[in-house]
Amino acid sequence: MRRSDKEIKDPELIQEILNQSEVCRVALCDDGKPYIVPMNFGYQDQTLYLHSATQGQKIDILRKNNNLCFQVDTETRLVTSKTPCDWGMRYLSVIGYGKAHFLHNPADKKEALDLIMKKYSPVSSRPEKTFQYSDEAISSVIIIKVEIEEITGKKSGF
Repeated sequence: MRRSDKEIKDPELIQEILNQSEVCRVALCDDGKPYIVPMNFGYQDQTLYLHSATQGQKIDILRKNNNLCFQVDTETRLVTSKTPCDWGMRYLSVIGYGKAHFLHNPADKKEALDLIMKKYSPVSSRPEKTFQYSDEAISSVIIIKVEIEEITGKKSGF
């Protein structure tokens, strides 16, 4: 990282950023052409779980090339100044690389969906922290499991 003063080296803070972030931007490459898509996600044990429809450009690309890059951020805010060139951004961000794999086992898909649902649903409305999915719902989605191989964090304004 060029700006070592902005590097986040604390693995716990990197995990916290992943847990607090609401959108994961996933970058793919299709025959040299970049493609990026924002996604909902779950995170646990150095692994991302992404929910997707069973068809589409993202799925087509991943079937050919399962390498990906992802980015998340939180606490993002514009920092203004009297001088335009002194403006900046406050943020906590994470960029990572990994390999994507499709989950096929319904129990594995349900477990991943639970992680995603727990992330986005209010805890108070789901005290039991489990969710019910029909067999049709489970079979009509793809869950992409991303085993994180490399990860870095960066901060500005903190």
